[in-house]
Amino acid sequence: MPGSVGLRLVAAIAAQDTSAIAACFADDVQLRALIPPGLRERTSAADSAALVAGWFADSTELELVGSHTGDVGDRLHISYRFAGVEEGEPYLVEHHLYCIVGESVRIERVDLLCSGFRPRHVRPLDSTA
Repeated sequence: MPGSVGLRLVAAIAAQDTSAIAACFADDVQLRALIPPGLRERTSAADSAALVAGWFADSTELELVGSHTGDVGDRLHISYRFAGVEEGEPYLVEHHLYCIVGESVRIERVDLLCSGFRPRHVRPLDSTA
């Protein structure tokens, strides 16, 4: 089932498990990621997993806020949002992935769009309520 690889990928990223991320990709996966600094491309499971895991490597906290998997025509759509902390600064980040999943139920091609690591403002409780 193609959606199951999406659930595995999100769980692997949440666990910050590079090997589990790589296991979601075909050996010769083609990954294109549009992130705020620009386009990043990788052509192997190991390199793609290292790229994705590297985005969260400095996070001292990482919490999955929400995720979704579903079909968009012949593509698997995976989205997830994480709240994290890096260098003492809280952030939110969201990714949308559009994937071709092979018969091995591994991702063969993925186009990823990243929101960037956005500042997360922690609001104090309103003591007047």
